[in-house]
Amino acid sequence: MEKEAKLYFLFDMLGDIKRSGPIQWKINRFRTSDIKDHIFDLIVITKLLKPYLPAYIDTEKMIDYAIIHDLTEVITGDITTFEGITKEEKKRVEKIAREYLISEYQSMLNINTLLDDFENSKDIEAKTLHMIDKVHSSIEFLKYDNEKKVDMDNPEIIEILRENPRIVKLKKQGLSLGEIFYVWHLSSVNFTEEEIMKYNISKEDADMITSVIKKYMKAIFEQSKKIYKIEEDFPVEATIYRNINEKPKIKIHK
Repeated sequence: MEKEAKLYFLFDMLGDIKRSGPIQWKINRFRTSDIKDHIFDLIVITKLLKPYLPAYIDTEKMIDYAIIHDLTEVITGDITTFEGITKEEKKRVEKIAREYLISEYQSMLNINTLLDDFENSKDIEAKTLHMIDKVHSSIEFLKYDNEKKVDMDNPEIIEILRENPRIVKLKKQGLSLGEIFYVWHLSSVNFTEEEIMKYNISKEDADMITSVIKKYMKAIFEQSKKIYKIEEDFPVEATIYRNINEKPKIKIHK
């Protein structure tokens, strides 16, 4: 069981790999999302949306994709091309990381097939999770927005992001960063005619899947404005030891 234990710790280490987006946008928060947070969020969203998706969609496969899709980042980190790393260089180091993971752990998680199928959106499950993956970053930034942790004018934000024409245009319309990502990423929730043929699904089912994701995102958007009111419903007596700050204050029950 030595390799199983090592693989567990690889996944555990994903909790130490920060998501690049909040770092690049200079989010001023005591804790920003890491890769393990992201994976967990995709699993939860998949579970929540399962009752609304066509019955033939294998959500267990979607969860397998969610678990594995960013595993190479435990070795490479969350690389983006916004910081001067070319697509070719990104692919090169990711290939090395992937080959290592396959050589060491393929027999346990079928890493090669899962990564291949997800990256190439081979099946309807991969395509659906890709769409959820895309919109997830807007969920993160809606939270940061509502906590007042975002300063889009911060000069330390790299120019390629701060001066992105689409972001500048939407910002002029009065949209916050979370709202910009919400609008931006919703546009990726769609099926082309070629994809409908590829997955052998009906146009009605394709519309159903995208509608479910968009309705969920709309609910997230509306609820994000009230997020702190959720805590008002908690039974007070059960929260006396609850610590959510970077430097928790121990509450003594009297």
